[in-house]
Amino acid sequence: MRSPDRRAQLLDMATRLVLDEGASALTMERLAEAAGVSKALPYKHFDNVEAVLVAVHRREIETMGRGIWQGLSDAESDEDLVRLGVHLYFDELARCGRVLAALSEPGTTVPALSSRGASPTRFTLGLLQRFHGLDAHRASVVAGMLMGAVVGAADTWSAGFASREELESVLVDLFRVAIDGGPAAH
Repeated sequence: MRSPDRRAQLLDMATRLVLDEGASALTMERLAEAAGVSKALPYKHFDNVEAVLVAVHRREIETMGRGIWQGLSDAESDEDLVRLGVHLYFDELARCGRVLAALSEPGTTVPALSSRGASPTRFTLGLLQRFHGLDAHRASVVAGMLMGAVVGAADTWSAGFASREELESVLVDLFRVAIDGGPAAH
């Protein structure tokens, strides 16, 4: 098997193990056993189990981002991009939220290590500029705050405190104020 394919196979297996047994149960030996490879093979692709978990997290986040970006790129010219973007975020979260939650348990460093060099806020900044026409300054002012709101909405949804529909509606309203400038922009 080619190296990139083997790496992907190991990440797929690590994802399955994290979902089935939890991130703390993953070891390099357990990964090798589950993948049906020698104990040494995972070490050819990853330094340690933390590196595996970071790679799984990064892959999920990047896949989420690609899904949102592609969905916005494919939108019809008259489509409400704010509403669509929020909806796409929740679609992606529904797809990979369990993995991200398992990798984000209290005390873990995986999300922080995963975001090194690839900030979700920078991704949001790019979305705001590309799809909503914000200039670089305005996008940088609101990107981090909107990310905080999105993460908070995801936590609220996963805890069962509000429905997806309620949270999408609130986020759309919040994004519109931030994008359109509202009173705080003056």
